[in-house]
Amino acid sequence: MQFIMKIFGWPLGFIMLGCYMITGNHYALAIVLFTIVTKLALLPLSIKQQKEQAKMNLFQPKLANIQKKYGNNREKYNQEVQKLYEEEGYNPMSGCLPSLIQFPILFGVIDVVYRPIYHILRVGGSLISEMIEAANAAGHAIAANSYYSEIELMKVVKSSPEIFSAFDGDIISKIQNFNMDLFGLDLSVVPQFSFGFEGGFNWYLLIPILCGVFQFAQTFVMMSKNGNQEQAGGGMMKGMMYIMPLFSVYICFIVPAGVGFYWAISAIAQLIQTIFLNIAYNPKKLAEEIQAELDAQKEARKQKRAEARERLKELQNGKKDYSEAENEENLNKKEINKRKLAEARKRDAEKYGEEYVEVTDDDLK
Repeated sequence: MQFIMKIFGWPLGFIMLGCYMITGNHYALAIVLFTIVTKLALLPLSIKQQKEQAKMNLFQPKLANIQKKYGNNREKYNQEVQKLYEEEGYNPMSGCLPSLIQFPILFGVIDVVYRPIYHILRVGGSLISEMIEAANAAGHAIAANSYYSEIELMKVVKSSPEIFSAFDGDIISKIQNFNMDLFGLDLSVVPQFSFGFEGGFNWYLLIPILCGVFQFAQTFVMMSKNGNQEQAGGGMMKGMMYIMPLFSVYICFIVPAGVGFYWAISAIAQLIQTIFLNIAYNPKKLAEEIQAELDAQKEARKQKRAEARERLKELQNGKKDYSEAENEENLNKKEINKRKLAEARKRDAEKYGEEYVEVTDDDLK
């Protein structure tokens, strides 16, 4: 997993660096801008996925009917499903491609957000590992393979720079000056579940709470988009609507606030995108348009079969005898073979410096 994250995180890191420079070296604003840019880049795939979902929703009642009839006969069920797809001209795998493309990109986005020292400050991975070892030797517990080890390392560098006196002073200075503040909150701090913090209200609580709220809103809107909860799998989806936001809140209390802030911003961006797609590409209207298109295709195939039957009837009624039709077909085949042989002779003549000889009917006997 980390290997995939690093591969896709490398090019996305340059985008994050650009966002950081545009926002005046402000990490929180860079995360916001970076999230917007990546969501816009993935928007065409999200639109395609929206359309494929609407198309799949049309087939659900038909698939349910086939399941009801042939659920106990797996072979017959598969045959009927395949027949349905062929009749309707639908490829069920077409809806998987947008998701498959988005997943590795999203992994790269996470890698960029979790590794600011590498992607934004451009410090080499081996040097970061040495700094983590130095911090651990001084009594700080930073897991080298942790997703948020760099944010924890940044916190240690700012609080105890003397630990890193053996390292390049310019690098230590860049890390110390890295702006991770958000309205006075240090995003390298891990939120604690307590109302008091340094003599005042614990504003860090807002990050996990807002993250959970927006995750819930995002899941609720997506469920509304994909259909009624009474449909198959609705119970499980309803459970996930509550479980996932609560899980994200829990995670926000064990990772640096910068990670929770990214999750909250990402959930807000996803919520806005989902609402936009529901308005611009309304699932109900999409389903009607797709059904009309499928009906038109079915009618065209029906018309084509009717024309073929009409031609066959003409042959049988003597309006066009079989020998005439057969001669036309043979002439076409003969002309095709003649052209193929001529092209082959021209290639050989050019290759071996020979004289080109025209193809005759005798050559095809």
